[in-house]
Amino acid sequence: MNVLELYSGIGGMHLALKDSGVTGNIVASVEINNIANEIYKLNFPETYLWNANIEGITVEDIKKLNVDTILMSPPCQPFTRNGLQNDIKDPRTASFIHLLNIFPQLNIKYLLIENVKGFENSEMRDMLVKVLSENDYSYQEFIVSPHQIGVPNSRHRYYCLARKHERFSFEIEDLVCS
Repeated sequence: MNVLELYSGIGGMHLALKDSGVTGNIVASVEINNIANEIYKLNFPETYLWNANIEGITVEDIKKLNVDTILMSPPCQPFTRNGLQNDIKDPRTASFIHLLNIFPQLNIKYLLIENVKGFENSEMRDMLVKVLSENDYSYQEFIVSPHQIGVPNSRHRYYCLARKHERFSFEIEDLVCS
């Protein structure tokens, strides 16, 4: 797998991929926050770090990277109680909406998205699954507490795992895994 990490922060998805045992190469990571980028560089000095606003990234930019997998953790504030749950009306969702608009033109085989519990009830999530469904992706959604997988944190997180042209060998009816 050649992987593009979007909204990379300090590299949580990168570390998760590395620790998972799945063979994958993070080709590039994209983050706009300079402080997070400095920490990311310390954590993963070998990875190309692209300091950019995702809204400015084009289909051609992504295709040049020759990636088949995208990992992303878009801004969560639009979907939290403290963030007023403004959903797609929140300007912080603009970059994710941009990605969904260009996604059908990308040749991505796998997609993993992480966000806060609450995202599963959002208009943004509805847009996501519409794009996935219209472009022949099968997907599974989960609400998981990191504590369930050995991380000392009890805040539930939303995950969406999508795969193009192939069904999953498992089907989970209930969104919440316990």
